[in-house]
Amino acid sequence: MADKILFLSHIHEERELALMFKSELESEFGGFVDVFVSSDGVSIPAGANFLKRIEDGLVSCVGALYLISPKSVSRTWISFELGAVWVRNAMNMKSSGVEIPAMPVCHSGMTPSSLPAPLSNLNGVVAGQSSQLESAFRSLQAAVGGKGTLKTDFDKLAGKIVAFERSYTLGASLIKLLTATPINIGELVAQCEANPKVPQINLVLGFVENSVIDKCRELERSDLHGYISVSIQKAGIGFGPAGAVNGAELTVGVPTALILQFKTELLALK
Repeated sequence: MADKILFLSHIHEERELALMFKSELESEFGGFVDVFVSSDGVSIPAGANFLKRIEDGLVSCVGALYLISPKSVSRTWISFELGAVWVRNAMNMKSSGVEIPAMPVCHSGMTPSSLPAPLSNLNGVVAGQSSQLESAFRSLQAAVGGKGTLKTDFDKLAGKIVAFERSYTLGASLIKLLTATPINIGELVAQCEANPKVPQINLVLGFVENSVIDKCRELERSDLHGYISVSIQKAGIGFGPAGAVNGAELTVGVPTALILQFKTELLALK
């Protein structure tokens, strides 16, 4: 085990990105740095005391990265792990003057300028930008006592992160689309599994009110642009539990492969 630890804070849904960073950091600082990632199956072995291992990592680390997305920013574990390093940093600065870098790594739509306090007081970086990744690695290099030229290909790493972000946010947008409609998600996934070679599933939703139509059209223009097609027919007035509503008959075309790509996340909504 290396004598220095970098702590990487993340939520379970972003484990893939955490492991990507762990691999790159250990490759860059190989031999004298361990990267603590709670979900990697190594940092916290089977049977170990989960909370104790996290406490040990927070107490011992010489630097910390926090993967921050619109989804993770409000999670209590992120705040807990940030607070622990924040207090250690304040104590270190008073005693030894050694600063522990604690960096928000913004991704999937989060930016340093949109971070809430107290994260906004830290010098965050954008994960998908190679120059900012290099800056983060140089800060960590100083913290672990390294020096010299970094060997990481930051353009390549940024490209991998952007690919993760696209997949991660695409799944969230698909969920937003389907949960806005009256479709039965379980039946839809089963239909796609039975016909995986069909390019597109047309969701014939019948008459829906304008608020549902507006959500679908906004997603067609933005996050799901190029993926879904929205078709509107017979606009008029319909009747629901709340009385008369304005709306139209709606059909949404969704790629079968897209539904199958995120079927685990979709079925978890049932």
